[in-house]
Amino acid sequence: MEKLLDYLSIAGSLLFVFFAIGLCIFFHELGHFLAAKWRGLHIDAFALGFKPFWHKKYKGVDYRLGWLPFGGYCEIPQVDATGEKPKAADGTELERAKPLDRAITAVAGPLFNILFGLLLGCTVCFFGMPQDSPKMRELKVMSVDEKGPEYAAGLRKNDVIVKLNGERFFDTWAHFVSKILFTIGEVELEVLRDGKPVTVRYVPATNPNAPGNLRAEGIAWPYFKVLIPLELVPREGSAAARAGIQKGDILLAIDGTEITEFNEFQSMIDMSGGRELVLDILRKDKTFQVKIKPTPIPGLSEDFTRYLVGVGIQPNKEGKGIRAMAISKTLPAEKAGLQVNDILLAVNGRELNTPVDFIKAVHENKEKSFKLTYQRGKEKKTVELAAVKVVPHTIGVSILLLDHPTPWQLFVSTIDMSWKSLRGIAVGIGNKLGLTEKQSSIKPSHMSGPLGIGMVLFNSVHKSSLISGIYFTVVISFALAIFNLLPFPVLDGGHILFGLIEMVLGKPLPNIVIKILSNIFVALLNGLMVFVTFSDSRRLYREFFPPSAEGEKNNVSAPQKP
Repeated sequence: MEKLLDYLSIAGSLLFVFFAIGLCIFFHELGHFLAAKWRGLHIDAFALGFKPFWHKKYKGVDYRLGWLPFGGYCEIPQVDATGEKPKAADGTELERAKPLDRAITAVAGPLFNILFGLLLGCTVCFFGMPQDSPKMRELKVMSVDEKGPEYAAGLRKNDVIVKLNGERFFDTWAHFVSKILFTIGEVELEVLRDGKPVTVRYVPATNPNAPGNLRAEGIAWPYFKVLIPLELVPREGSAAARAGIQKGDILLAIDGTEITEFNEFQSMIDMSGGRELVLDILRKDKTFQVKIKPTPIPGLSEDFTRYLVGVGIQPNKEGKGIRAMAISKTLPAEKAGLQVNDILLAVNGRELNTPVDFIKAVHENKEKSFKLTYQRGKEKKTVELAAVKVVPHTIGVSILLLDHPTPWQLFVSTIDMSWKSLRGIAVGIGNKLGLTEKQSSIKPSHMSGPLGIGMVLFNSVHKSSLISGIYFTVVISFALAIFNLLPFPVLDGGHILFGLIEMVLGKPLPNIVIKILSNIFVALLNGLMVFVTFSDSRRLYREFFPPSAEGEKNNVSAPQKP
């Protein structure tokens, strides 16, 4: 039954992807259609979907319905910018459209994408968009990797970041990081250290420990971690409510361990085994402690039980066994003395060839002790350890961070992100060619095409929520409008540009000029599509074949029970 639900979830997510992208394309073409009608241009066909199974001609327009509901198209021959006589689908010669009519028809497609995005954005504004963290005006640094440029520039643990590039901020952690990634040249952090302002300047560098797929993308993820305050919302009658926790309280620590993200919070609640925990709570600048006893989550105790030893693993490319790439604190692996880069060779004498072998071995032994043979340098060692049984528990609180951006804010942020992305790519290319000394961490390989857009939409719905999918649909609709308004031939912006030039000069550009420019940009556009599709294909490959074991993400060594 569980597998059937998984298949249905995948199918539903795929259906959403095609439907969402189809809607963006449909509204784009609808804009062209209505504008052409208004300006009296000839329309050969207007289609909803591809591979027609039905069509009807009405007032000269062939209306079509296709089997594949992934968008639509509108055939308007008079939008052609050349001086040649346009022809209808039946070969009939048509009058050449006025430049103003062509420009209006061209701009209507992107305009309708913007209107569709603004309309759909009302849904996001009403229901709220899940965030990775609350919006913060300052960030307390919890740790700094000594290998990173931030440490070399002087950033230290317990520094409080109050300004980024000379400006105060009120951002989520993800948005704060995006500002760093889009910075051209040096990043400037103003921090408070012992109450005194200190300025830290550095150039972001590729981080091999960036989370998830961002590592393979070569993203200049920060080499420091910050305290992410978790705002608690207790449910009525829950253990948290009985302990006196109120809506808006900020969780700082559990049993003295600072909590910087939701995964750490849930992990400590689960691993409590139902014993009493001490929570450090911040309420209106006052800190106090409460004691809470977590309880098992009804219906999840058996199906979601895990057995953890606390070691993140990945294949050993240099030989036999598997490599330990992360060790979790307080779990058996750390207590047994295991370290990062140890090579795990065997469990109870049975060789380990892949990460799956270790996961299965831990799962089979459950809480029973087993002998693990590993190699550190040239020395082989054997230790005895047992996994910790982890049953899902709860204290009856929700940590749901929602933002309610207005449709206009979503539009402006999409324009800002598009501009910064193009600027960053241009600066990066210019730096490689020796045209500028400025640097950018944004690369052409970070761009995405239809395949990448589909992946983002799929993951947003399948791994997050419907509202996340709607949010990305809004962004895609805005981005489609912005891209098509670029003043390049073959795009709507090119038609608008040629129309404006003709209105100024009083005559169209020579046909040969338009054809040459169009052919050049068609070739460039095709090349770009091949490049971004190749980049997207690599991302898709990593989705199915991640570079390390599944346990890497949460530093666990066994999956949920099948």
